[in-house]
Amino acid sequence: MDVKRKEVISLTSTGTGTTVVDNGTPGRGVGDQIIITANLFRGGVGYGTEGAVCTRVAAQTTHCTGTFSLPRGQVTWQHLQTTPVGGPPSDFELAITGGTGAYATARGHAHVASISESGGALTLYLVH
Repeated sequence: MDVKRKEVISLTSTGTGTTVVDNGTPGRGVGDQIIITANLFRGGVGYGTEGAVCTRVAAQTTHCTGTFSLPRGQVTWQHLQTTPVGGPPSDFELAITGGTGAYATARGHAHVASISESGGALTLYLVH
């Protein structure tokens, strides 16, 4: 019998860097990329890092992929998000697509309750 383990991890993040790469036609448009890095905290204690790349695929839509590097392995995620230009998204879901180490068979989702350029709050709902 294949027993799956459920795990909920609540984290906060503090942004450590955001870079916008203007691809294609000068100015904001399809093909532009946003590279994001952050430190992750659990219960106020350092718990890992995050790296993500978001590519603008339509005027107000980005496709993002990223990785949470945690003490027991990495968790990968992605999402497609429509957000008004000029502001970060808030209150959205990420699809957990896999991982390494203790998370090698991870699936599930993450809920991002709030986010800003300086950081945010998220909850990972994992099955592995």
